[in-house]
Amino acid sequence: AELPPGDARRGHAVFNSAKTACAACHKIGYVGGDAGPDLSRIGQIRSRQDLIEAIVAPSVSFVRSYEPVVAVLHTGKLVSGVLKFENESEVAIQTGPSVVERIPRRDVESVAPGAVSLMPAGLEKQVSPQELADLVAFLLERK
Repeated sequence: AELPPGDARRGHAVFNSAKTACAACHKIGYVGGDAGPDLSRIGQIRSRQDLIEAIVAPSVSFVRSYEPVVAVLHTGKLVSGVLKFENESEVAIQTGPSVVERIPRRDVESVAPGAVSLMPAGLEKQVSPQELADLVAFLLERK
């Protein structure tokens, strides 16, 4: 309710800006990364309030298949991110926009659900209220 009206054209620029780096992890159409959910049709399934919450507090809820995990290695090292795949020989965890750690299964003590999204919190502190409103307007038009 505190955000000004948004402009989707300006929001497109916010989405693709280096300041937000949304496109590094999220795809719209054929452009963008795959570390986060595809946002091509996000306006069909999420409300304005849902989108604001997802941007401002990304660890409150997770999209299926993008739930965070924490792998504990036998060395005590923790690897946090999104599980890309696991099989008898290895576990692959996406730890950043273009980083997937492939860990030999023999080195993994356990893999458990995590509580922190791969999407960083605090985006609302990096953008103005107008830029946030514009970004949400842009995402709402993705249908």
